[in-house]
Amino acid sequence: MVRKWLICVCMALFCGGVSFAANLRVQGRVVDASGAVVQSAAVTLTDLTTNVAAHTTTDAEGRFSFANVASGDPQIVSVEKSGFDSFTQRVSTAALSSSIDVTMHVASLAESVIVRGTVNPEAKPVPTREDVMLMPDTVRVLDRQQLDVGGPVAGGAQMIQATPGANVIGYGETGATKYSVLLNGIQQGWAGENTGFISPGSLGVNFDGIPVDDPATGLWQSATMPENLVMQNLEVTYGPGQPMGRWYNSVGGSIEFTPIQPTVDRHLSIELTDGPYGTQNFAFVGNTGRFKGWSTVLGGGLGRGDDFRVAPDGFGNPSKDGSAFGKTIKDFSAGSLTFGAFYSKSGGYRAQVIPLTDIGLVEPNGSHYSQPTSGYYSALPFDAYHKYDTNEMALVYARENVFLSTKTTLQNSTWYNYIRRFHHRTADVLGIGDQVDEWNNPHSDILGDQADMAVVLPLNTVHFGGYVLHELYNTRNLFFNPAAGGNGQLEIVNNGSKFRDGYFSFDNAAFYAQDDFHPTPRIHIIPGVRVVGFGTNYSDQAYKDFTLPKGVIPQTHCALYPSGSDPFSNVFGTPTSGATNTTKDQGSLCAEHANSSAIETSIDGSYTPVDWLTLYGGYDTTYRPPSVGGGGGMFQAVDPAYYILAEGKYAQVGGKVHFTHAPGLGNFILGADYFHLDYVNQEIDYETAAGVTGTDGGNSAFHGVDMFLDADPKSNIHFFLNFAGEVANFTSYVLGNTIAACAANPSACQYYNNLPVSYVPSYTLNTGLYYGIKYRNREFLEPRFWIEGTGSQHMWNNNTGGPDRQAEPAYLVSNMSLVAPITFEKQSFNLKLDVLNLANSRYNQNEYISSGGYFAPLFPNQNAVPSGYINAYPGAPRAIFGTLSYQF
Repeated sequence: MVRKWLICVCMALFCGGVSFAANLRVQGRVVDASGAVVQSAAVTLTDLTTNVAAHTTTDAEGRFSFANVASGDPQIVSVEKSGFDSFTQRVSTAALSSSIDVTMHVASLAESVIVRGTVNPEAKPVPTREDVMLMPDTVRVLDRQQLDVGGPVAGGAQMIQATPGANVIGYGETGATKYSVLLNGIQQGWAGENTGFISPGSLGVNFDGIPVDDPATGLWQSATMPENLVMQNLEVTYGPGQPMGRWYNSVGGSIEFTPIQPTVDRHLSIELTDGPYGTQNFAFVGNTGRFKGWSTVLGGGLGRGDDFRVAPDGFGNPSKDGSAFGKTIKDFSAGSLTFGAFYSKSGGYRAQVIPLTDIGLVEPNGSHYSQPTSGYYSALPFDAYHKYDTNEMALVYARENVFLSTKTTLQNSTWYNYIRRFHHRTADVLGIGDQVDEWNNPHSDILGDQADMAVVLPLNTVHFGGYVLHELYNTRNLFFNPAAGGNGQLEIVNNGSKFRDGYFSFDNAAFYAQDDFHPTPRIHIIPGVRVVGFGTNYSDQAYKDFTLPKGVIPQTHCALYPSGSDPFSNVFGTPTSGATNTTKDQGSLCAEHANSSAIETSIDGSYTPVDWLTLYGGYDTTYRPPSVGGGGGMFQAVDPAYYILAEGKYAQVGGKVHFTHAPGLGNFILGADYFHLDYVNQEIDYETAAGVTGTDGGNSAFHGVDMFLDADPKSNIHFFLNFAGEVANFTSYVLGNTIAACAANPSACQYYNNLPVSYVPSYTLNTGLYYGIKYRNREFLEPRFWIEGTGSQHMWNNNTGGPDRQAEPAYLVSNMSLVAPITFEKQSFNLKLDVLNLANSRYNQNEYISSGGYFAPLFPNQNAVPSGYINAYPGAPRAIFGTLSYQF
């Protein structure tokens, strides 16, 4: 009933009234504090009624002009220029012409160690505080000032840590290794920890507006964004958002990584970083400026270093990474044309979890392995365990932006993305027997296209469009033993191996219509509807791609190759004397397919009673298909008859306050919201640290508050605060099956209701202060101090295969840095010292309750293997980094 009502509202508002008004011109001149002309400044004029923005740059005399501005509509003029504080001013359009005199003031605080120049306004500039005020939902923009708090060698996941409600879990200290990210309890990524997360792949991750999480698995490999200096800013949207900005897994929100952008002027930046554990990093950014209508940027970096966890033999679990990005944009009178490409490859050894207490776990050298006995940051030696994990991504894309008329715009994006993950594990004392080694080589090929048409009417701004994408995903993996004849590189299966080779052909299409109905400039009502469709075809090709020697008979396999007698034996040979069929094909279905579709409705709105206050709220529904791949999940461990879409129902209400000259706070923006998410029909696939996979089902509810504050009380002071508090529980949790399967056969299921959702911190806190010290009106030193706090969170229990009420403790980490800019006429150096975990606090990023299976092979008495103890991934100790950068 609610859905039908929303659809009726959408149709009614789409047909808003029509009226016509005269047009006028807005013009002005930009100078600095001394009166000197500021040329090549980026100027944006935003219509507060339609939220449509126009862009230009100042000429050689500092002048700018906008024609055909709607008369009567209030406007905001924003001016950006590298090295200056941003400028914004509201403009009245009552007269036929408006003129603005703009004075820019030199920025006192170092925006970043790397100066990136003035972004081409036709590219993607950093959203201003005024832009955030116009957004009808909760959006957190992290600029370079806050991205720097992750440290100079942080990757994409660590950058997200600064936003409200973020909980980042992983191993290592650089962007080369993998991390899991939870935003208000909704998870994305996989770091190799015990995966007791109940919503894998339910956050959208985009790079320059292109989705880069795998559509079939839903997962994003965080190590594919290893270099933070390639990033201009992050934009985090809480909840699904409006239909036009939503992707295939935006249940809990979306994270937009906006890379460095083409600029209107030329510049080059180079940065070198050195730190502990052999950490070294090189990064660069270069811009051509405008040349014959084209603007181009190139950037990238290389890094290497050991983990902070060291084994008794001195093995430091090293890692390395590299990435490169290029983007060029051509401006023309009717729009713009953009081409972009990004490539990254990262790899690193993964240290193991470590017990919190001495449980009698004996290492190969005879010592006991635990935090109190072998050392808080200790790891197993190289000869006992080493697993190298590589993540690779290659993305190319094009975007066309065409002004079909003064009121109609068409934008189209086309992309191809190749994603590959490669694991190689050898000499594993924890995996003794027929599966001692691993050769894991899954990969994806993704092709997509998105189009959006925007039509501006007097009372409505209507968007309609959609996207289509196709993916071919291969799950290839082999656990083997060379001594038994197995070979990962040659893909030879030995008796007792575990292997898979499923091919998933995944298709997704979505079409939407969305209206911004604005009866007055201060009221925006945004109904929307989106139709989504998902299709998956699966086939098991293990017996085509792998070699199974004579005598190797899988106990689970495609029914086309039955076990036992003639048909199977004729293909694979007769078992040798004493052989058993312990070999397992994890994708034992021959071929299956499933299709599903749904209608998503949404209603959002905002009200601006006064210029400095925006109130907003909304209710959005979205659907996502079950994840596929890995060693379990749909089509492999779950009957595709139970292929149903999970549904997210997200409600929020909030407010934002923005002043440019507030007493005590100066230029500041404050935002706060309350949210509630019902996430139903979830398929919860998990894998224990010992490699045992399982599938549960559940419905969960999340609710809490998010808050952020950015304030510049004075030109040389910047303060920020990010906070979230949350409670999350399962309204129902089904052990060992999906919700749909239990509905068909309730007696076969075991329920654990009203348990807390694992790994949802009770709060997250991120706050800091930057202070610029001046001498003769020039900054010569900038101290920065910030803290990061994570509240207690309930753990996952491998004994029960479900969530647990036992919680890991809260922790707080303090950090500081010193920036010393050395500026000449057109060149500058920056010296930067970062001290992360200033107090050298000991804490664990992730803990779980063990069933005892992971470390069982190391116990002298195999009949007395303990369980119920806690394993952990420790957080990093104090680390000091030095950075030198040069720019002109």
